[in-house]
Amino acid sequence: MIQDTGLGQEMFISAYEKLDPNGNKKLQCYRYTDDDIESEFIDTNIPNQHLSERTLVYCVSPPGENTWSSDPLVNSMDKLELKETNTMTAKKFPLPNIDHTYSIVKFYNDMAETVRVGQLIEIIGIRGQNLPKNEQTGFESALDSFADVPVLHAIAYNPVQPTTESILPFNPEIRASLIDYIASATKDTLAAEFILLQLLSRVTVKNRGLKIGHFTLNIAGFPTHQTTEQDKKAPLLNLNNPASKALSDILDQLNPHTVQLPLTIAGLNKTRFSPKSINENLEAGLLQLIDGTVVLVDETVLDEGQLVDPGVRNFQALQDLIQNQTLKYEFPYSQYEFDTDLNILTLSNTKSMLPNHCSIRIVTNPSIENSVQPTDETLDRYRQFIHSAKYASYDIPEQVSEYIQTSFVNERKAATVNKTELPTQEELMLRMNLARLVAVSFGETSLTEERYDHVICLDKQRKERER
Repeated sequence: MIQDTGLGQEMFISAYEKLDPNGNKKLQCYRYTDDDIESEFIDTNIPNQHLSERTLVYCVSPPGENTWSSDPLVNSMDKLELKETNTMTAKKFPLPNIDHTYSIVKFYNDMAETVRVGQLIEIIGIRGQNLPKNEQTGFESALDSFADVPVLHAIAYNPVQPTTESILPFNPEIRASLIDYIASATKDTLAAEFILLQLLSRVTVKNRGLKIGHFTLNIAGFPTHQTTEQDKKAPLLNLNNPASKALSDILDQLNPHTVQLPLTIAGLNKTRFSPKSINENLEAGLLQLIDGTVVLVDETVLDEGQLVDPGVRNFQALQDLIQNQTLKYEFPYSQYEFDTDLNILTLSNTKSMLPNHCSIRIVTNPSIENSVQPTDETLDRYRQFIHSAKYASYDIPEQVSEYIQTSFVNERKAATVNKTELPTQEELMLRMNLARLVAVSFGETSLTEERYDHVICLDKQRKERER
C-alpha cells in the first residue's frame, strides 16, 4: 500500500560514459541502482540529457491483510529482508504494534504521477541499497529520519484492481450456506443476511462528493463486555468481547483485509485515526486503509471515562468516514479529504452512537449451532462468491423501476389510511441500495420484482424488532 507520496524527488544520473576493456568509450546505463560509480566516470561533467529525476514514495504491506491471502506476498517480501529496523517506520504503519514490511520505492519517468495514498499496487523492481545514515550535508531533508530503510527501484508497477468479471458460476446453495456460517456467530439468520449484504457493498458512484453504493450496518443487541485489568494490558486493537471475537474470526476468513476497532476510551485517546504530517513526514492514521477493508467497530467495550481532544477528533473522523467515505489528512496549514471505500460494521448493545444506514437488533435463536470450521475448499468458494457478487454489474429495468414507484406510493397511501408512520425518501433510498445487494447476492445482474419484494420483507422484519 502507498502510505506517503510526499518524500519528494531526487536527481540521478541515468547514463554515463566509461571505458571498456579495449579503451573505447561506452555509454553505461545507470538506472535502478544506487551503487557508487563515480570512479568510473571519464568526465565528471555529465550532459543534461543524462540527468533525470525519480520520485520517492513510502510503501507498506497492506494493513489488516489476513494470513490466507497474504502468505505468497509475505514470503516474497521476507526474501528481500524488508524488516523493521527504524523507529520512524512504526509511525508510518496504520495499525499500531503490528509487524509489517515496508520500503521506499523509487519511481522513474512519470510512473508516480498516477499513484495515490492508500492505493494497493504490485511492483516489479530491483532491491537497492538501504538509505544511508544521516550525513552532515548542511541541508535538511525529509529523508533524514529514514536511515537504513530498504529501497526498491521500480521497473514497472500495476494498481491492484478487482476484476469485474464473475469468477464463479452462481450456486444458490452457497448463499444459504454462507448465511448459515455467519449466523453461527450471530445466532440470528436475519442479522447474518444483512451482514452478508454489507460485505457485498462498495461505492459504485462518485459524483461531486456524493457517494452511492456503500452500506454501513449496525448490529445491536450484542452483549456488553466489562473491561478487566488484563484487558487494559492487551494491545489496543484486541477484541476482548468473546461475542465480537466470534464474528470477527468469521469475517477474517471471508475478506482479504479486516481491521478490528474496539471503541475504548483509551483507544480513542491514545491512537490517531487520521494521518498527520509532522516535520514533513506523513505519520499514518488507523483509518488509512486500502479500499475494500472490512472495519469491525466494537462499541460493546466502551467504558466510562473522558474523551480528550485526540479522542474527540478520532470519533469525528470515524463519523465522517461512515457518512461520507472520506478521510482527512492533516498538514501544517491545511487539510485534505481523500476518498475511501471501506466496509464499516458496528456492534453495540443498544443502538449505535455512530451514524449508519440501518440498524438491526439481534434476536438469538438457541437452535443455531456453533460453526464447524469449513474446509479450505468451502472457504475458497465463499470468498469467490463474495468477490464475484461484490463487483458484478447491475441495472434496473424500466418496468421494475415503475413497479418500485407504484409500490412506494401504495405503501404511503396505506400508511395514511391506517394512520401509521409514512415511509420516507431515506427509507426508499435504503431499499434501493439493498435491492442491488440482494440481486447480486442471488447471482442476478438485473433487479426483478421478486428481489425487490424480498428487500421489503427484510426491511419490515428488521423494523418489527425495533418495536
